[in-house]
Amino acid sequence: MKRIIILLLIGLIAFQTMYCQDEQQIDWKMDLDFLAKELPGKHYNLFTVKSKEEFLSGINAIKLNSTKMNDFQVAIRTQQFIAKMGDSHTMLYFNELLDKDQTLPIHLFLTSDGFHILHTTPENKAILGSKLLSINKIPIQTIVDSLSTIFTIDNQAIVKSQIPQFISCIQLLEYFGFTDKKEVELGLETSAGQIQNYTLKSSEMNRNNRVSYKPDALAFCIKNEKVFFTDLYYPDEKIYYMLYNKCWSNEIELKRGNKEKAESMPSFNDFEAKAFNVLENKSVSKIIFDLRFNSGGSSSQGTAFIEKLAKFLEKNPHVKTYVIIGRETFSSAILNAMDFKRLTKAIFVGEETAGKPNHFGEVRSFQLPASKLYVGYSTKYFKNTDENINTLKPDISIEMSFSDFTKGIDPVYEWIKKQ
Repeated sequence: MKRIIILLLIGLIAFQTMYCQDEQQIDWKMDLDFLAKELPGKHYNLFTVKSKEEFLSGINAIKLNSTKMNDFQVAIRTQQFIAKMGDSHTMLYFNELLDKDQTLPIHLFLTSDGFHILHTTPENKAILGSKLLSINKIPIQTIVDSLSTIFTIDNQAIVKSQIPQFISCIQLLEYFGFTDKKEVELGLETSAGQIQNYTLKSSEMNRNNRVSYKPDALAFCIKNEKVFFTDLYYPDEKIYYMLYNKCWSNEIELKRGNKEKAESMPSFNDFEAKAFNVLENKSVSKIIFDLRFNSGGSSSQGTAFIEKLAKFLEKNPHVKTYVIIGRETFSSAILNAMDFKRLTKAIFVGEETAGKPNHFGEVRSFQLPASKLYVGYSTKYFKNTDENINTLKPDISIEMSFSDFTKGIDPVYEWIKKQ
């Protein structure tokens, strides 16, 4: 399973607007009728939170009001309703209605002490590192509460994970009434603690024109956040650290039959061979398996690895195991976290997970006939516990502050090192 929520926003500033947002050009009656017919039949069990009657009534209400809205507004209203059905993997992918020219040129990072600006364009570099307090004098928490209605809220971790990517979208800020033009007034707190207002105009930001906040150093997990998987042995602490960011690999892609794409991906077999070579030939007293940035993929390779690791731990009971989880841990990564729960005595450290231990998944999609937008839906239900819980909580809760980030400190690793 892949983390489908992220697909709503991946490439936000890379998409061109397909339709004029001031006028409606999509036959939403056709699309909503198609959605009402297709989604219940294709989804594994759509009616766990709302009944079929409530679903059809909700779709009909959107259809009746659709003539009063533009295309983007109808799409968001539809996604808000789908979110209420209770499956965080099922949604309307509205990304093709996002306009690159209606995006605030900022990337936000949410730490324990608020939203901080990590990237912007050169003309706005003075705001790098500042904490975002408000937009057009509206407190940031009010904006967060409204934006959170766009997706299924299984828990607060999923809000922390998704909201930083939504805030920069002018179209969404307009939809909720937070602005009516392509510029906003940011309320900021500088690194020196000064409160200031800053006018920020919408513009395209990409890798070629963005500038970044420069921390003093980068923690190992942050430095390698985008790699599939990697490792590091700390001889002084006798710690073997495995960072597992994607439940995917060369081998899984080959099984899917995409040989060309597989060539660009790392081999998990090679990673596994290296890992057990370290465990068997170096002095290791602690193992760290970091899932905090893993949003899913296919759980099978992780499960097989953890089963093998569990046998190693049975033969080496002196080795302590720590599993790091967090707000990005979702879908198949949850399944692998549950593998550790099932097979080992690992201590879980970090933040609550965005995904639920029991959840829908194995996502497929279909296309709406008029808008050509896709709808993702779940085809399977994964039950991993008899407990009715909406997140996997760590045994030890630790969250990174912006000061930690700036200094290159990973507070989770520092805690484990001291145990």
